[in-house]
Amino acid sequence: MTAAKKPPSWLDLSQPLNDRARTQLCPRCRQPILRSLVGHAAALDVRADPRVLNPLEELAARLQGRTTYCLRIRPHLPPRLTDRSPEHIRAGRCTHLVVADHHCTRTPALAEHHTASATDQLF
Repeated sequence: MTAAKKPPSWLDLSQPLNDRARTQLCPRCRQPILRSLVGHAAALDVRADPRVLNPLEELAARLQGRTTYCLRIRPHLPPRLTDRSPEHIRAGRCTHLVVADHHCTRTPALAEHHTASATDQLF
């Protein structure tokens, strides 16, 4: 049996390529997240917290302006994230797990103050 080949160095595998949810660490706060493409026509790169929400927690997340998603887990298929539209929410209790957008708990480092020199000027 041959070993799997390493992907070429120019191939960026840090971005999701399909709608399969995969776990990663957030680059800013180092918390675990679910990352996936969500949507059919124009897919969005989504980072969601893996914590499952009950209906009251989903309401609180929605009131905070966070988007919620269904985490569909099936026995023989990879997990998928799908958008929870208002119609989906209005239909009643969802049979899938509900998760919300990830919001980092840590703020990014402040940018260093850069002074323009003669070599930085365009004209």
